[in-house]
Amino acid sequence: MIVAELMTPKPVTVAPSDTLEAAHERMEAGRFRQVPVVDKERLVGILTDRDTRQYLGQSARTRVDAVMSAHPFSVHPSTPVEKAAHLIITNKIGSLPVVEDGKLVGIITATDMLRALEAILGDTSEGSSRIDLDLEGSGEIEAATSLVRAICPLLGVGTYQRKRNHPEHEVLFVLVPSTSAQSAAHALKEYGFKVLAVHN
Repeated sequence: MIVAELMTPKPVTVAPSDTLEAAHERMEAGRFRQVPVVDKERLVGILTDRDTRQYLGQSARTRVDAVMSAHPFSVHPSTPVEKAAHLIITNKIGSLPVVEDGKLVGIITATDMLRALEAILGDTSEGSSRIDLDLEGSGEIEAATSLVRAICPLLGVGTYQRKRNHPEHEVLFVLVPSTSAQSAAHALKEYGFKVLAVHN
């Protein structure tokens, strides 16, 4: 998955010469917490709601370029989503402008990242459950998914690293209908898999 698949194209922007009052009104209307600052289609900064709050009472006569963050972090439309998520997390920012050939083409937010996580994990609607398995070898993925498919529909599958207690171990998760979760977990145990948890 890449940024282009999740970003909001042609986002609302403000100009460096706009007043903070005008920028704040635009942000309030769209319920944005940050907005790119663009000059002739070129990204020149980013303005956050925190920036505007610092100038209450002066916003009608203060220009955006006086308080914006210049040279903000940005990504390309073809940037992998996990790299964009890493930038957002490590720099504690709420969004990333998306730039192509020097021009702003979109914006991707932390909320978009959560949507990506939901898409990667599979169908998380009511009526689905996740079974976590201790994964010891790559061949176990095929065996586990084949076993589950013989019992019920497979709604999603993936792996992740265990960060605590056993960082060297990977976890395989399978998403199944809740009505079949216990029978699928039982079959996996009978087959020899170590079932770590069933999340309803």
